[in-house]
Amino acid sequence: MKTKTFLLLTIISLLTGCEDSVENSFKGVAPEGLVHWNVLSVEGPTIGEVNKAITFNVSCPTTSGCDYVSTFVSDDSNGNTISIKAYGNTTKNSMCTLAAVPIVVKYEFTPHAKGQYMLKFINKDESIIKYSFTIN
Repeated sequence: MKTKTFLLLTIISLLTGCEDSVENSFKGVAPEGLVHWNVLSVEGPTIGEVNKAITFNVSCPTTSGCDYVSTFVSDDSNGNTISIKAYGNTTKNSMCTLAAVPIVVKYEFTPHAKGQYMLKFINKDESIIKYSFTIN
């Protein structure tokens, strides 16, 4: 009985240990001094052209007027599925509004091939905001 229980627990731990979380599979490098920021929504065109930049409006939550998103780090190692994390910070020692209004930050992407693309904006809790579009 002990042997069967041990084998069962070993198999379960091996199977669950093989699953990579979104956070662990992301190959981008966090910029020094910035923190991972959440994304609320993404808006933009649904059709684009090869080698022509497309701009998307990315909405991010804030706690005050001092919060900002300064850069996006992407991982395009999965072909036409691009994983993206937003990074920013909070300005210190300056006058800021107290309004916790979402900010809209521009994300620019230049596709280099035709096809269906998927942007996956990864949040701190590993939830994902997806946006798909076609390149002709």
